[in-house]
Amino acid sequence: MLTTDIHNNTKSKKCFMVKLLSVMMCIFVCISCRDTPHVNRPFVFGVMADIQYADKDEGNNRYYRTSLENLQKCVNDLNERQPAFVIQLGDIIDGYKEDTEASVKDLDSILEVFNRFEMPKYHVLGNHCVLAGRENVKNKLGVNDFFYDFTFSSAPGWRFIVLDGNDAGYGVISDEQLQWLRSTLDRTQKDNEKVICFCHYALLKEAAEKYRLANPQPVLDILDDHNGVVAWFAGHDHAGGYAVRNNVHHLTFKGMVESADRNAYALVELHPQNINIIGIGDECSRTLAISR
Repeated sequence: MLTTDIHNNTKSKKCFMVKLLSVMMCIFVCISCRDTPHVNRPFVFGVMADIQYADKDEGNNRYYRTSLENLQKCVNDLNERQPAFVIQLGDIIDGYKEDTEASVKDLDSILEVFNRFEMPKYHVLGNHCVLAGRENVKNKLGVNDFFYDFTFSSAPGWRFIVLDGNDAGYGVISDEQLQWLRSTLDRTQKDNEKVICFCHYALLKEAAEKYRLANPQPVLDILDDHNGVVAWFAGHDHAGGYAVRNNVHHLTFKGMVESADRNAYALVELHPQNINIIGIGDECSRTLAISR
C-alpha cells in the first residue's frame, strides 16, 4: 500500500512539473512574440480614388450618394487592418459648377466619414475638388499646399510625393511645380530612395485610355532623368488601367463612385523587390516588380 502511494505521488509530481514547464514555455513564447520586431512585415498603406460623393441622384454609371456608404465600409475595413496611412487620389466630391456653397457642403459630409480613418490621412487634389474653391479645400483638408512629399520612419528608404495636376489649369502642372519635382527627385536620387508619386492624373494612354494629364511629357522627362521613381499612382479615369514605362509602374485606380455594389480601393504592400497591390471590390490585385 505504501509503495503504491509513493509511486502515485512521484507520478503526480512529474505530471505537475511537465505542466509547469509547458506553461512557462508558453509564457516565454508569448513574450518573445510581443517583444520581437516583425522584421519581415511589409509597410502597408491604403489607396482609394474618385470617391466623388454628391447629394445627387445617380447618373452616367456614377452612384454619388452610395459613395458615402462605400467609404464608410472602407473606413471600417481599413481601421481593422491598420495600414500605416491612407491616401485618396482626388475628386473626393463631384461638386457643382455654379454652386460653390453646395460643393463645400458635400465636402463637409464626405470628410466627416473620411476623417474616421484612425491612421494618418493624405489627399490629392482633383479637378472636381476645385469646384469647392481651392482655398476652401485647402482649409478643409488642413494642407498648406497641394504638392508635397512625406516619409515614414517605418518605411526607410522610401519617399512619397504628392502632385497637383491642376495648379496651372485643368490637368496642367505649372513650371514652378515641375522644378520642385525635379529638385525633390535630385535629392531622393542622392539619398538612394525609392519613390512613389501620387497625382490625380495618369501620364500614359496605356494606363488611362480616356483621361490623362494635359501636359505629361515634361513630367515623363523628369522621371526618365531619375532612377528612383518606381510607381506613379493616379485616378481620374474611373475605368482604371496599368502600364509600365522605363521601369516605372503607371497604375490608375478605379473610381469608387462607379463601384456601387462591390466598392473599390486597395492596400499597397512595399517589399524590397516588389510592390503588392491587394485590390478590394472592383480594384485589381497586382504584383509590381521593382527594377530600379
